[in-house]
Order: sequence, then C-alpha cells, then structure tokens
Amino acid sequence: MENISIVKQHEGHSLGSYRWSNNNLICNLQMEPLVYIDYETHDYNLHFNFGLQNNTEQAEQVTITMLQTNKPVPQIIWQSGSPNHRFTKSSLIIEPIPEGYKFDINIPSYGVIYLSNTMWSPLTPINQRFHELEKTNLLESIKYGLSANQQDLLAYKLFEKRDLSRPLICISSGSHPAEGDTIATIAIAEWLTTSGHQYTDIFDIIIVPILNPDGFIIGTNGCNTNGINFFWEFLNNEPEICPEAYYFWEFLKEFPPNVYIDFHSYSTQGKSKTFGPYVKPSALYCGSSVKDAAQKLARSLQTIPGSKAQTMFSPSSMPHKITQEFNTITFAKYHLHQRMGESGMRETALLTIQKIMDAIDPSQLQDQILSPYGSLNKTIIDNFFQKCFIGRYYLPKAIKKVLGF
Repeated sequence: MENISIVKQHEGHSLGSYRWSNNNLICNLQMEPLVYIDYETHDYNLHFNFGLQNNTEQAEQVTITMLQTNKPVPQIIWQSGSPNHRFTKSSLIIEPIPEGYKFDINIPSYGVIYLSNTMWSPLTPINQRFHELEKTNLLESIKYGLSANQQDLLAYKLFEKRDLSRPLICISSGSHPAEGDTIATIAIAEWLTTSGHQYTDIFDIIIVPILNPDGFIIGTNGCNTNGINFFWEFLNNEPEICPEAYYFWEFLKEFPPNVYIDFHSYSTQGKSKTFGPYVKPSALYCGSSVKDAAQKLARSLQTIPGSKAQTMFSPSSMPHKITQEFNTITFAKYHLHQRMGESGMRETALLTIQKIMDAIDPSQLQDQILSPYGSLNKTIIDNFFQKCFIGRYYLPKAIKKVLGF
C-alpha cells in the first residue's frame, strides 16, 4: 500500500513476512527457534511489534490480519506514538478468524502508530530509569559482563559491602523481552529507594532488570541473539553462544543468593493462565531448616489473593541449576499477567517481594549456601534423594518419547 509504510527499525521490532491486499496488511509472526529440552517443547513465537506510518494528508484505515495457528488470540492490542515509550492498552477490537485474528487501525495524517500484542517496554527507558535511581546513591550498578552483541550486562546492589549475616535476595526480570516483566523490577527498585528503604537494613538486595538485553534490541520473544532461550536451556558454561548465562552464573558465584525471584509475565494467554510463582519440591533443597524456609516462603506467596502456585522442575533450567549449585530458594518464574495492567503488575510485584521479606527468618538461612561458596556440605542422603527425584522426572518422559506419545 503506497500510502502506508511499515516501520521496523526501532528497539524490539518483530514482524515476519507480510503482504498487502488493498488496505489489508496480512502478516506472519517472526519466528525464533523452539526450545527442545528435558523432553519438553517451549514455543515463544507469540508476539509482534511494528509501526505504521501514514505518508499522506488524509487519515487512513488499515485492517491488520495476523496469521497464526494453535496460538492464543490476544485480548488486547497495545500501542504507542513513540517506540521509546512503554506501549499502552488500546481500545481496538480484535476479531478471531479461522486464519488467526484481525483488527482495524486508523492512522492520522502523517502519523505513526506502533502496535504490539504485548505490553512492550523498550530497553532504553528501562536503563534510563535505573541510571536515575543510581544517582540517589541508594543503589550502585555492577557491570558483570557483556552480551553476545556487546551490550552491558548490569546488576544493581543496594548495599556497600556484602554482610554475610544478612540474607541476600536477588531479583531479576527481562530474560524473555516481550513479556513486559521489567515493570516489576522498576517498581521494586523505586520502592526500596523510597518508602521501602527500611528493608535494606535487614537484607542485602541485588536487582538485575535486564538479563537479555540483545533480545530487547533485536525483538526476540525468548531467545538471545544466538537463538538460545537461556531460562530453559541455561548454558552457563558456553560463553561463546550464551554469554548472558555464563556471566550471570559467574556473578552469582561472587554473590550467591539465599533467595532468588525471577519475574515473568503472561501476555496473550488471557484467562487460561493465572499469575503466581513456580515452586520447587522441598526435596531439591539441602538441610531441614532450608527446606522449612522454602515451604514457609511458598505458603506466604500463596496468600496473595487470586494467585496460583505451580510446581516447576526442569533440570536444564536456570533456577534448577542455581538451587543445585548454591542451595538458593528460588521462585523462578514468578508470573505476573498483563491483564492486570501496569498498575496491577506493579502492585503485585511489590506485594510479592514484601511477602517474601516479611516471611524470611534469617536464622534459618545462616548455613544455607553450599560449599565452596558457603559452609554447608551436601549430605549423602540429600544427594541420593535428589538424584532419585531427577530420575523419577526423566524416566516417564523418556518412556513416552520411546512409545511415541
């Protein structure tokens, strides 16, 4: 269509092949590798992000048809007048069709509108917000490595020197760029540097808002620039193809956390998904006091109204490896949901971290971290039961694969 140009040069742009049929723009989603790991398949090919520019003096209406099969139809289209701002909820009406779904958009004279089926948050303003918070001198940035495309990997600590008598809480987001979960880490950082500052007298806290900066720039849904979805396939020993995992792992060796929470968010899944944490079976933790503490924290999170906990165990995933190496209590993922809206996501993230902090008994975590990073040695009994648990996980999945299920 001569009057309309497609804009795909901004951070996070994501659009597959497309064609025009009069004023109908027919699009495919941009595809990235599926994750085949631990006898499971993870498909993150869900989202689009592009702009439409009207090159005429007349307002133009465009019908956008998104082609997809076996994927959820979004309930919301998000839009922005600038690619450098978080996209906001539109009032566009989405019509499911056999080929996928479609919606109409009006573009004013010489106007540009950016569209997505997710609450897109660009990288640049996220970094700018944390740089602003750093100027308060209440948090300090740590460059812990470089991404595959040479972007800085940044963490922010809210302590001067590690106090080993205090539990260390690590909070992260941004491994799956399209999910909008950085709303959580921004909200928590703002709160901890203002009205929640008293918690920094009890805990040492580290925030890692962007685990996958390249994905935010090139517009992937779940992968780094080399096609690695390192949440599920945590290649912490392969710096050439997944430096994001490698450097984060080295950073955790320097600062092994007592508790780790990694925020994610549901987007297009709608009412089929409920917000809440992934929790680990207590058998995967070492030491009775740590097992008790993990169960106590999980129960605390389950008191958040409307939330639903899920048992998560994937031996190749980032949270499993963190727990196995350090004995860290992990809630990774903690899923928010975009249907909450920005304010609801912020409020839920703050309630989640307060629940965790209020439920922690530091005495239960004094001898938590495994050797050589801490004083705890894994017992023969813990080692035996954990290996049995992993075997029990793999065996039925392997049998199903052999039988063709």
